[in-house]
Amino acid sequence: MRAVIVDDERLARVDLRRMIDAAGEVDVVGEARGCAEAIALIDAVRPDLVFLDVQMPDGDGFTVLERLAAAPHVIFTTAYDHYAVRAFAVSALDYLQKPFEIDELLVVARRALEHQRLTTEYRYLRTERDEQFGNYGIIGRSRGMREIIERAERVAKT
Repeated sequence: MRAVIVDDERLARVDLRRMIDAAGEVDVVGEARGCAEAIALIDAVRPDLVFLDVQMPDGDGFTVLERLAAAPHVIFTTAYDHYAVRAFAVSALDYLQKPFEIDELLVVARRALEHQRLTTEYRYLRTERDEQFGNYGIIGRSRGMREIIERAERVAKT
């Protein structure tokens, strides 16, 4: 899993990267110090996951998410607990309140990896289903089902 770290505090980025590297399950492909830099980096490298601080001098993490071409999975990392509800409202995978320990990071990183695995599996199975069964995702090959689908197609043409 490829990740980007976004935090205006250099020591926070260094500590987070050290913990991620120690966990060995996520590859950090970039770091950003603020909102504008984060938007450009995330749009350029298209990471699977972003560790995103909320408050930064040039804006906040929520603004970053609003301005992205395609939003990746997000784990908010912030010192403030009062953003948690809003974070989950924008579909954050998790919320780590600073300071946090490596064990907490491991739990949320593994949860993110499992989420990515399940999403990939879902897409694969859906593609397989569509290739195998076709017919608008309707699973069924009985004579009755074929007749219903043929009638629907005839009606749709009119």
